[in-house]
Amino acid sequence: MLKSYGVDRPCDLPADHVDWMRRLPLAHDDGRRLFVHAGVNPEKPLDAQSDDDLLWIREPFLSDDRDLGRLIVHGHTPTLGRRPERRGGRLGLDTGAVYGGPLTAAVFAAEETEPLGFLHAD
Repeated sequence: MLKSYGVDRPCDLPADHVDWMRRLPLAHDDGRRLFVHAGVNPEKPLDAQSDDDLLWIREPFLSDDRDLGRLIVHGHTPTLGRRPERRGGRLGLDTGAVYGGPLTAAVFAAEETEPLGFLHAD
């Protein structure tokens, strides 16, 4: 992100952009999918997730294959094959960009739960 702003340090980002990012919600539920950074705690209802889980959880989320009522779309943990990973009730999109893998985004349609496809940028 820093390169896209032409800066080297986070403190050089435009303050109004940083303020906007800080006001963003930690999750977005569109009725079919729940978009989060890291995942959810599968032992809690989706509307009772802690900020800590949404931002940092790995286990037991990553090894839980239950349908949680929404497709959980997440990042935070790079996939082994540097490709999106659909497993159980989740879709992992972290393809390791921070480690030299591609940056990946999913394309969704409102009326379908599964992604229509993926965009990759190296």
